[in-house]
Amino acid sequence: MNRIGSKLKKLRHDLGLTQKEMAADVISVSFYSKVERGFHDIGAEELIQILEKHGVSFQEFFAETENGNSNDNKINYLKIQLAKAANEDNDTEIGNIITQFEQIVPQTGLTEFLTLQAKIISNTHDDDALSKLSEEEKKKIKQVVFQKEMGENGYLRIVLISNIMELYTVDEATFLVHNMIRRYQNASNIEKKVLVALSVLMINYVDLCLQNNKTNLCSEPLNFLRKLPNTIELAFTKILGKYYENVINGNQDEANQIKKVLIISGYEVNVDRIKK
Repeated sequence: MNRIGSKLKKLRHDLGLTQKEMAADVISVSFYSKVERGFHDIGAEELIQILEKHGVSFQEFFAETENGNSNDNKINYLKIQLAKAANEDNDTEIGNIITQFEQIVPQTGLTEFLTLQAKIISNTHDDDALSKLSEEEKKKIKQVVFQKEMGENGYLRIVLISNIMELYTVDEATFLVHNMIRRYQNASNIEKKVLVALSVLMINYVDLCLQNNKTNLCSEPLNFLRKLPNTIELAFTKILGKYYENVINGNQDEANQIKKVLIISGYEVNVDRIKK
């Protein structure tokens, strides 16, 4: 019982999940917490369901390999770096991360999925790459968001949707973003990295709406962004949110002032990408 609980806890940390995300509605969060601490046992059926939710096989979970711990730590580190590089549009770093994912031995369903995710993000970062994708390729990329390997890991799902936003129609993106807003209403219970990913998602969605002259859809995501905590981690996206509010309301002078501040602060690349 203690061994299973400790292995579940380690797996959860490696995947970067909260206890609620790890429990995945298979068992209650309070029961799951007691399983991790060795106070409760967990049935084989429930354990298998939880593992399947996160793309981990029963065999992989119990495998005792010599390099298991180092691999788990490396995967967890690379996931964090991938999200950071994706949010910064750093394709060179994403390329390095892809190479490191591919060099992990043995390859598992999780590492293969993370490699695919990194490649998708890298290949959809600029307009030229997007325009070269066939409709079938776009369809396959969008389907990745809902593959079972994504499990209940909201963080990775948000990062991926943010980076492939322009592959969606406005209606598709609106459905996804509204679901995210409903799911993450209580910011006080959300991890900082998830808050950052959500803020980027809102900005990319608003930009998509403006490109398609759908300013009427921007108020809810901008309001959601405005209500997020005023932390240093969210400063950049909150400033962009204020920029878009000014653009929508016709306050072009204020919008231009924000752009100047961003350029002076070294964010020329980001300014070039936002709606003029």
